[in-house]
Formats: sequence, structure tokens, C-alpha cells
Amino acid sequence: MAEKSGFGILEVVGIGLVMLVLSLIGVVADFMFDLKLDMDGLLLISVCLMMALVSAAMLFSLAKDQGWLGKDKSANIATPVSTAAGPQAAAQK
Repeated sequence: MAEKSGFGILEVVGIGLVMLVLSLIGVVADFMFDLKLDMDGLLLISVCLMMALVSAAMLFSLAKDQGWLGKDKSANIATPVSTAAGPQAAAQK
């Protein structure tokens, strides 16, 4: 049996948003302190961009699974069936 996690969808989205904001703050801080041409600056930029990419991908995946983005799958299935039955019914009359 699958165990229930203690987190709901809103908590997971909140964690993803916090990680995304913190990583973007890290990129901004890198440019503010002029570290971009230093080895430390390059490492900071790469880690922050990687964390931002992972967090954004997780948020996109969660939003897609919850139906917040894109069309509903049940609407796509129902539409072609109803339009396909229309011409056949008209041809039989």
C-alpha cells in the first residue's frame, strides 16, 4: 500500500516557488557583487540556474497534472466522438 505523504499540493507548490525565488535571488546577487567572471561567480550562476530549472520543471509538471494548464483530457475525448457521430447520423436519414 502506498503511504500518504504529509504534504498537500499547495505545500509542494509553495516549496517549489520558494526554491525558484531563492535561486533567482542568487543569480541577481551574483551580478550585484560582480562575481560573474570569477570561478565562484560561475559556480553560483550554474547552481542557481540549475535549481531554478528543476523547480520550474517541477511546478510545470504539477500544474499540468492538476489541470491548471492546458485543456482537460476528458473534453478532448468527448469532442471528436460527438462530431464523428453527427455526419453519420445525417447520412442515415
